[in-house]
This record gives sequence, C-alpha cells and structure tokens, in this order.
Amino acid sequence: MAKGLDVGTMNIISAQQEGNETVFVQQRNSFVEIEYSDMAEQMLSRSDVLHIRKDDKVYVVGDDALNFANIFNKETRRPMKHGILSSDEKSAIPMMKLIIEQVVGSPDHPNEKIYFSTPADPIDSDLSTLYHQKTIESFLDEMGYDAEPINEGMAVIYSELADNDFTGLGISFGAGMTNVCLAYYAVPVMKFSVARGGDWIDEQAAQATGTPVDKVTSIKEEDFELDFTTDVGGVEGALSIYYENLLDYVIDLIQREIDEEDVEEGLDVPVVVTGGTSTPDGFTKLFERHLEEANIPFSISGVSHADEPMYSVARGGLVAARSDEEQPEQEEVEEEEPEAAEAED
Repeated sequence: MAKGLDVGTMNIISAQQEGNETVFVQQRNSFVEIEYSDMAEQMLSRSDVLHIRKDDKVYVVGDDALNFANIFNKETRRPMKHGILSSDEKSAIPMMKLIIEQVVGSPDHPNEKIYFSTPADPIDSDLSTLYHQKTIESFLDEMGYDAEPINEGMAVIYSELADNDFTGLGISFGAGMTNVCLAYYAVPVMKFSVARGGDWIDEQAAQATGTPVDKVTSIKEEDFELDFTTDVGGVEGALSIYYENLLDYVIDLIQREIDEEDVEEGLDVPVVVTGGTSTPDGFTKLFERHLEEANIPFSISGVSHADEPMYSVARGGLVAARSDEEQPEQEEVEEEEPEAAEAED
C-alpha cells in the first residue's frame, strides 16, 4: 500500500488505492476560534466536528470551520499562506498536524510510503519552501510513514500525462501558489512556482469591491463562471478581471523561464491545467487563448483540464508512491532469478 498527499493552502487531500478505486479524503485547511464552554465542547463532540481545545479557546478545524465562521460572523484563519506554513499564524503547526492526521490516518504498515506535495521556491518572491517541506515530512515520519516530497507541478505530470509518457507541461493553480513543471519522460527540465493563486484573486477582488474575503471565496466556489458577461462593478466582475491578470502573469513567467535548449526540436508538448483555482467554467478556454497569444518556444499539441482538478496533485503523489514501493520488490525478484539459475547449474 502507499498514499499520496496534497498539502494545499486551501485543502489537504489524501489519495489511496482500494481495489480498482482511488479513494480521496479531504479537509479544508482552515480553522476558527470560539469561546470554550462545557456545553460547546459536548455539542462539538456529539456532532463529530473536528476540533481542538487550548486553554479557554476551542478551535474548529477543517470543513466545519467555514460554517462556524459564518454562524459566529468571524473570519476563518489559515495554517498556510502563499503555499507554505504561515509565519504569521502561531497556531499553524498544531492545526496542520490535526488536519493531516485526520486526512491520512494511520499507516497500513510500518514505514508505508507516502509522497506529499511541496511547491518549488517562487521566482517572484524571497519565500523559501524548505522549512515547510521539512516540517510536513517530520509530521508524517512521526506518524510512522516513510515520507518523500514531490514537486506539485511534477505530481500533475504523474497524474495526468501517463498516456504521453509523462511528458508535457503541468500547471497547478492552487490557492496560495501556482506551480509549473515541464517534464520529459518523467524527468523535470523546468520547475518553478509563482507566489500568486486563488487567494490572491480573492484578496484583490475583496479589496476592489469592499466585500469580506470569505464571502468572495464562497461566491467563487459556488457557481462563478469566467464568461465575462457579468457587470464589472460586482464581485464576479472583479473575479474575472483578476483571473485574467493571474493567467497573463503566469504565462509571462513561463516565457521568461523556459530555455529553448530544454525543448526537443519538433516536439509537440501537451499542457494540462489543474488545481482548485482552475475549476470555474471557462478557465481552460481563457488560458488556452492567452497561451496561443504568447511567445512560447515550442509547439503546443493542446491544452486540457484535469477531469478531477481538486484531486490531481494527491493522485500524482499516489502514483509516485506506488511506483517507489514497487521498485524494491522488482529489484528483489531480479536478484532472486540469477540465484535460482545458479542452483539449477
């Protein structure tokens, strides 16, 4: 057995194979603080609401955090910011541990392999991802897993481009960051992240319209479409403007970072986009149109959208983990075969 884990700013998602099915477990990566009382804690426990008590406070964690934030008219808080652990949030580490434990569960056997997503260092920011990566790795190792990081963009390649020999350009539009990876036959030749994603869109739209960020996020997640028919004075109009701005920004950086020598001459490269920020209807067509207008130094065979964009990174981690677990077994078989041949002689 093996598992994949998408450690995202907005959601934490695990993937595990059960027979012919890939099973995903998901929790929102957020929490809200409420006043402690015996009655409150009893009600939370009876309702199976994920929570933790600290001193005179109770923290509701995961999917229920947004509901409680709306009930108590509070803003949710995030353990992560810009794709990594938030240095501004003192409760980040205990909240992350609780959510990860809930999502991945106990290992099926000692040192079960798990590949967890980690962003590349952003090229438009001084942020370092190393502390975040090592902290998540430590969480999982303490739980009894054999944890390995996988670049988020590379996880997209593993998940979506198996039929193309793991060759192509994978782009994960997440909440905290956008991750980009160009790979040939499962070997990354370019990878980077951008310190903008869905959260940046929400924050800009909220500031422009005077709307609370959580409200903007809810509107975006419900039925928002990138059709550009919405009145630009409203929240959906602002979201459309900043979505288009993000796409132009990411494409400009792809143009800047790609070296023509990294691209095999005459090769048509498939592009796949995924991630929670890519889910609105119209996103893929808008991205494809802007990409066609850009000066990319290779031919693009097509732009596709992952069938399950929320689960793509977790699935890619699972593919990598299963491959890693199967490799030692194959090596053992290869070692036994010569020994058997010698015995027959």
